[in-house]
Amino acid sequence: MQRVWKILFFASLLFLLTYAGLIITTLLAQPETEHLVFEKHSGTALVITGAAARIVQEAALLEYLQKKGWLSNICFISGTSSGAINTVMLNGILENKFTWERYHSILFNITNHDIYIRNGRSLPVNNGPLQNLLETVVNDSLGYKSIGDLPFQSSISISAVDILPPFSTTYRLCNLKINNESNPAFNLVETLLASTAIPILFPAAHFHESFGLPKSSFVDGGFSNDHIPFEAVLQFEKFRGFGVDTLIIVSRKSDTKQGIQHEVEKFGNSDSRTLDKLSYWIDNLAMNGFIRSMKQIQKEYPELAARTYVYIPDFDENFALLDFSEMKHQYDVTASWAETHKPVPLNQYLEENTLTGK
Repeated sequence: MQRVWKILFFASLLFLLTYAGLIITTLLAQPETEHLVFEKHSGTALVITGAAARIVQEAALLEYLQKKGWLSNICFISGTSSGAINTVMLNGILENKFTWERYHSILFNITNHDIYIRNGRSLPVNNGPLQNLLETVVNDSLGYKSIGDLPFQSSISISAVDILPPFSTTYRLCNLKINNESNPAFNLVETLLASTAIPILFPAAHFHESFGLPKSSFVDGGFSNDHIPFEAVLQFEKFRGFGVDTLIIVSRKSDTKQGIQHEVEKFGNSDSRTLDKLSYWIDNLAMNGFIRSMKQIQKEYPELAARTYVYIPDFDENFALLDFSEMKHQYDVTASWAETHKPVPLNQYLEENTLTGK
């Protein structure tokens, strides 16, 4: 019996040491972005968060910003999850390859079956329809095959899933060499499938040509560090040697943690193990995750925070993250809100939302 306990003890010790080693390796692979203060500033950077079926809310906000001249001096776009899709579509619109009206016609006619196929209640779902839709729009209509085809400097965030968050690695794939992982030859549809792969619910993605990325599976960039994918902006500033004049964070109406968890339960199943694996992602998607990420910008990068604006709608209606059946109505409600609201300075937004407890 004593021998059995010794074996169990050493096995547990080995596991702990291995896990600690993985954590240290991951942290070393993700050094904090150096905080630089620049004398020169130029251009507008845009950060677009994930939204799933609320992608149309962010599209409505982006359309308003473009029409009102907020994006006239755009120099960098960073997106994750469905914000990565909006990053690509905005490239096409700003390049005059696409119109907002044409984008509306796609978004307003999307159904759940155009995004995924359910196989009973088993997970993950089949996202073959999404891949087909992306290939039709991104490859065929826009003519963008790789990240390097995007006309504007753009970054798309993905997360490796070999280790659970908060220690999983975030990669920011850019058409400019702002970091070690960026390469303009990355297949754009594969990158979008990775960035939109909601963990557990959607299948993790793989790259046929990984250009130095680890042999891993990849999911939504917001699953780890990039709920608000602003780190790529910092890397862009460091790369070019001067700062951005303005940073705009565009996001969808946030939900409560309990509300998102209820959605996930209805989408898949109520298996507590599934919810445990999704808990970090759910927490990030909720309003408290959004506020926490913005406070990080305010605390660690005060100079950038002073140049940052937040554009997130606040209306009475709620729309499910995983239901694509009300896209036109979502757009109308958001567009109506945008007509009477402008982006708010980040420091003001945090003060107001902290005081009101939102």
